[in-house]
Amino acid sequence: MEYNSIKKEIILNRILSKLDKFVVDFVKHIDDYVIVSGYVSIVTGRSRATEDVDLLVPKLDFEDFKKIWNNLNNADFECINTLEIKTAFEMLNEYAIRFCKKGRAIPNIEFKLIKNDLDKYSYDNKLILKLKNKILFISPFEIQIAYKLYLGSEKDLEDAKHLYSLFKDKLNLNELMKLVKLLNVENKFNLVK
Repeated sequence: MEYNSIKKEIILNRILSKLDKFVVDFVKHIDDYVIVSGYVSIVTGRSRATEDVDLLVPKLDFEDFKKIWNNLNNADFECINTLEIKTAFEMLNEYAIRFCKKGRAIPNIEFKLIKNDLDKYSYDNKLILKLKNKILFISPFEIQIAYKLYLGSEKDLEDAKHLYSLFKDKLNLNELMKLVKLLNVENKFNLVK
């Protein structure tokens, strides 16, 4: 694995897992997104299971959403929450909606709009992940680590430790500490070192 923090680019030349293939298949139908949360740790080598992949998108009007919906439907994806496009669009403005391959609820994509400053930070500072010859956009490691500390479950702390130990020499430590302070998790930061 190569990580160039200046270019904001990670290159992974490994065999794609079933989860990787699922994610790649899904995001080729989305123009503008960032992947956040557990999959970022998993794709960089942490061995753990997950049922969902969290994906943030900028605000969509109904026509843009309809295009995505139709493309996903044509690619054998379906919304778990509802089969009605208007209902899904209305739900999306308040909650995340989930997409899976038709007839298989797991794994699924938790599809949500950017709603707060942390979401916007992840989107505005996303990294390019070159996975074989596929391109994915993932959240920066600094926010991933800080947010995983904030969530605080054992799984989240292990995700934070994994990312910190893997990238500690390439992290922007000033930015990481700013985010750690913003999320008020300074007392947990020693758990990842």
